Amino acid sequence: MEILKIAALALCAVMLIVLVKNYKPEFGVFTAIACSVLILYFLADSLKYAFAYMSQLYGQLSLGKAYFPVIIKVLAIAYITEFTSQLCRDAGEGSIASKVELAGKVIIFCVAVPVFISILELVELLL
Repeated sequence: MEILKIAALALCAVMLIVLVKNYKPEFGVFTAIACSVLILYFLADSLKYAFAYMSQLYGQLSLGKAYFPVIIKVLAIAYITEFTSQLCRDAGEGSIASKVELAGKVIIFCVAVPVFISILELVELLL
C-alpha cells in the first residue's frame, strides 16, 4: 500500500506547487524537492525488504559471487543518476541533468570494467 501513500503525496505536492507558483515560483522547486525526499523516505522501508532478499540470494549463490556486487552497484548508480537528473529537470536545469546522466554513465562504465576484463579473459581462454 506504499504506492497509495506515494500517489497521495505526489498529488498534494502537485496541487501545492500549482498554487505556490502563482505567487512565488521559486518555492515550487523547493516543494518538488521536498516531495521527492519524502517519497524516498517512504521507499526506504520497501528497499529494506529488497536488500534483505538480495542478501539471502547472494548467500545462496555458488558461482558468480564476484559479479553480484558489481550488478548491485550499477543498479544503484543508475537509479541515483535518474532520480537526480529528473530533479534537475524539474528545477529547469536540463543542462545539469544531462551532465549528471553523463557522469552516471561514466561511473557505471568504470565500475563494470572488471566484468569486461573477466569476459575478455574468458574469451581468450576459450580461444
